[in-house]
Amino acid sequence: MDPVALADAREPLWYYGVTPLVALAALVLTARLRAPQWRRLPDAVRALRGSGEGLTPLPSLGLSAVGTFGAASAVGAFTAVSLGGAGTLPWLWLFGILLAPLPYAEIWLARTDAPGKAGDEGQTGSLARRLYRMGERWRPVGALLALLVIVAAFAFGGGANADALARATGTILPGSTLALVAGAAVLGGLLAVGGTRTLPLAGWLGLVGLGTLLVAALWALASNPGGCFGTLGAAFTDAFEGAAQRDHWTGALAGEIARSTTTALFLPLAAPTGATGAVHAMGSHKTRDQAALSIFGSFATVIVATLLVMVGVGTGALGDRTASRRALLDDVRIHRMPAESASQRAEEERLYSGMERILDGASRNPTLSVATARGMVHEPRFLRVQGGEEGPADVAIRVVSGRPDRVMIPGRFGALHEADPGILREIYLEGEMVPDGPTLVAASLEKAHDFVPRLALAALLALAAAGFAAWGASAARALSPRVPPAGAAAVAALPALGALLVALDVAPWISPLGGLAAGASVLVTTLVLLARSGEVAKLDS
Repeated sequence: MDPVALADAREPLWYYGVTPLVALAALVLTARLRAPQWRRLPDAVRALRGSGEGLTPLPSLGLSAVGTFGAASAVGAFTAVSLGGAGTLPWLWLFGILLAPLPYAEIWLARTDAPGKAGDEGQTGSLARRLYRMGERWRPVGALLALLVIVAAFAFGGGANADALARATGTILPGSTLALVAGAAVLGGLLAVGGTRTLPLAGWLGLVGLGTLLVAALWALASNPGGCFGTLGAAFTDAFEGAAQRDHWTGALAGEIARSTTTALFLPLAAPTGATGAVHAMGSHKTRDQAALSIFGSFATVIVATLLVMVGVGTGALGDRTASRRALLDDVRIHRMPAESASQRAEEERLYSGMERILDGASRNPTLSVATARGMVHEPRFLRVQGGEEGPADVAIRVVSGRPDRVMIPGRFGALHEADPGILREIYLEGEMVPDGPTLVAASLEKAHDFVPRLALAALLALAAAGFAAWGASAARALSPRVPPAGAAAVAALPALGALLVALDVAPWISPLGGLAAGASVLVTTLVLLARSGEVAKLDS
């Protein structure tokens, strides 16, 4: 599978398909359930004081929260900042309000049986199981949703979260990526396979991760409170009028802010829709209180994400160039002339189309410029990584509208010949550039203290391990209860397997596939919630 093609298909699916449907469903559910995101918030706070056996309220909250706000969401918050600046905040708050009624409604369906088919408690426990028990018309929908949740658990819950963790690890603690990501994957897999015996531990681990990330964010905020709180003042202006240039950061148009925030932040926050109900179905509370806890979890994750956005903008790291490296196929563009603003960067005539020869790591055409999504690259050099070894690139690339398209490499006697386009994934760009999401994590937190990025990395590792367990449990609960325990355990380990493949860098298609699978799962779930909104309203009455 071509990871570039998958990534190109993911953005329009979420921007034009998932987001409008989720907005419609959220408005309908808010009206029919009488604004549960506000009405049930006091119930959620009271439910935290409950007790019981098994998955008690606090670990249940932690498990569901890290399913929503994992490593991908945390790094996604900084990625959204690197693309949209302070204008990211209003969209984040809108997402928090929009998404809250969806898990609330899903939990009501996941924890109750189909009308007229009350059976053993083990027969229900996820939205997919509930649909399967609702009769012939709904059985294919339940089977489809179960398949999509399992694929999303493997490719998004495991792959996309591990990819975000790997990028942050490679920036904060170079050389430790494989060991740390693989370790988190193994721990998450063990917690998932252990089932109800180990999932409470995963929930507590998730709470520790969220708490540690909150401490790191507050520490960085305290280093420059004026700049960080000033982000709140510029948020709405930037969101609707565009963000101005900040030092080397070339600014962003209002439409760019909306689009980039959707793909960088809304995607990971909304992706667990369809799997959230299974996590809460294992909780020890009554259904009403368990559903209310999801409201508290949604708001808590938005608060943490808000602090991360404030730190990313307010510390000033957004506009500083840092020595960094990007994969050529990430967001690198070749320009005929430098762009000094977002509007100039959007001009098609500035983008280069043609052949570019790269020899000994440098472009042979000195008139061309290289840019990332939000700034020009100073003193760019091209490297090629082969078999774990790297050196200056010696290739020729065909460029179409600024993007590398095809590649030629020297053959016998030095003559260039066309090669597999997959070689483009081996080429990296080094130079001084404005930070992307993972780089911004380190650059902004370092403003407080050199230790703070490592503290945040520890939090991301805990979030990732707990997230792998949460997604694994959700995937296993999507199966029929008649599936043998060994089969359910194998499915529960799929997120950990996806994370391991990412850590080993052998399947670059996993993360973009996860975005597509999660989008399809969210679409199906949202349509089901719209169709069954009347039933949910009766259950909630």
